[in-house]
Amino acid sequence: MALNWRTVTLLDLDGKLIPNPNASSQLLDRLHNVRVAVEGGFLHVDPRPADQRDQGGEYDAFLIPAHAVLSVVYRVPARAEADEIEVRVG
Repeated sequence: MALNWRTVTLLDLDGKLIPNPNASSQLLDRLHNVRVAVEGGFLHVDPRPADQRDQGGEYDAFLIPAHAVLSVVYRVPARAEADEIEVRVG
């Protein structure tokens, strides 16, 4: 499956939905510097730290419904006036 991944600086969710990569027994509702991809009404989330993303092999990605996303912040290339965009849903 080829997804268009984007690194986001902040992902706020409506509830604790994603396991903490450092302590899988804890769930998170706010994630920093994760990769996301949108497919239909769902958001794929890759919570691995940036230094582990290029290692290849299998990894756990999480699929959450788009209605569970409160906000996403990501950087925009310098061609835009603002260097950060925040998208709020709901």
